[in-house]
Amino acid sequence: MLLFVLTGQAPPVLLVALGICVYLTVSDLWSEQDLAVMPKAWWVLLVFLTHVVGYLVFRVWIARRRRRREA
Repeated sequence: MLLFVLTGQAPPVLLVALGICVYLTVSDLWSEQDLAVMPKAWWVLLVFLTHVVGYLVFRVWIARRRRRREA
């Protein structure tokens, strides 16, 4: 999204990919009942602003959090 804002252009394919990343982030955070609202909002905004890189960081964080909770 930052690149879109800086260049003033947004290809439709990347907008669809951004929507999918944000949707997947929200759906993963929905199942995290013990997480407060502010961290959830922070993750959604991070993914929205950084697109795929933010989503990859989120996936690593959520995987580590779930693995730690199971142990």
